[in-house]
Amino acid sequence: MHSLSDTFSRIAHWFRTVAVVLALLLYGIYGTQAAVAQKTITDPRNSIAAAQAVGTVTIVMVLPREEQNIEEGFRSYLQHNGLSVRYVSIRATGRADDAVELRRKVRAAKPDLIYVWGTPTTLALAGKADAPPQDAIRDIPIVFTEVTDPVGAGLMRSLDKHNSNITGVSHVAPLPVQLNAIRAYRPFTRLGYLHNPAEPNSALVRAQLQKLAAEQKFELVNSDIPLTSTGEPDANALPGLIRGIAERKADFLYIGPSTFLAFTNRDLVTQAALDAHLPTFCATESIVRQARCMFGLFSNGANTGRFAASKAMQILVAHEPVSQIPASTLQRFSLLINMGTSRQLDLYPPMLLLNVAEVTGVPTSVSRP
Repeated sequence: MHSLSDTFSRIAHWFRTVAVVLALLLYGIYGTQAAVAQKTITDPRNSIAAAQAVGTVTIVMVLPREEQNIEEGFRSYLQHNGLSVRYVSIRATGRADDAVELRRKVRAAKPDLIYVWGTPTTLALAGKADAPPQDAIRDIPIVFTEVTDPVGAGLMRSLDKHNSNITGVSHVAPLPVQLNAIRAYRPFTRLGYLHNPAEPNSALVRAQLQKLAAEQKFELVNSDIPLTSTGEPDANALPGLIRGIAERKADFLYIGPSTFLAFTNRDLVTQAALDAHLPTFCATESIVRQARCMFGLFSNGANTGRFAASKAMQILVAHEPVSQIPASTLQRFSLLINMGTSRQLDLYPPMLLLNVAEVTGVPTSVSRP
């Protein structure tokens, strides 16, 4: 028989889940990026005829990885809107020492616009807002995707009146919304976090989590990833750090928008968490869809790419100054649950969440509820 406090706790959890579900439904219907993209399609300045009149433009795509659905969304949007593009792909190493050579390669391609993915790569090209001109590309428009906090990372002084040659799209849901999504799945009192000292986003996210932990009365169980002699984070330390977080009784491991954790080492991180019986919540898509993260809340990659492409159209077709095009955070988010991981942890999601979530990792012999 449940105590009165248990009953109230269950009722509170139910109401919290309902609130998150309603919020997700609203986000799914009223996404600001959809309005912007529609404006780009219907604006006479950006008609197919206007795009065709521009002729063929050159876009350099600078990535630290292979192309994914976000780049597919970017390319398909421009094609759909009649823009002829010659693409030049350049691979970024992610090493700070290679930034000068990376900028040289990009300039040699003589692009009309640069598309770049991720905070470290964007910093390597655009530099911080206060960087000297020789340490940045300032004369070519740059459109970024998946930069978590452009202002916090120092890329821009503000999202709208930035007076710079860069704009773009952030893909991460606000942290309070992410935490509410976690609570809708299962209440928590301790949240695990792996801090990567070599990645700018990591310290920014940790500081925000620490502030929210104080406000919302939960404990942040933090572990710092050690660096190698070359200053790189040591991937070999990850399984032990994750076991340690589990042993410190964390209810979830929060994996933020980290290239090192959520992309480069996503299989290692999620398998180590699964081995430690530690549920994972992720702020990016591929680690849930292609690895073993239990669930996540984020902006869909294809939508992010299309929204970034709409900004490219403003620059290349409407000839709007980049300095007048705000960098934007999408307001439409997707909830993705990896049922294979949920089943292994014996932590099935509430039915209310399943009503709004996309589900992956379902065994072929098991149908979705």
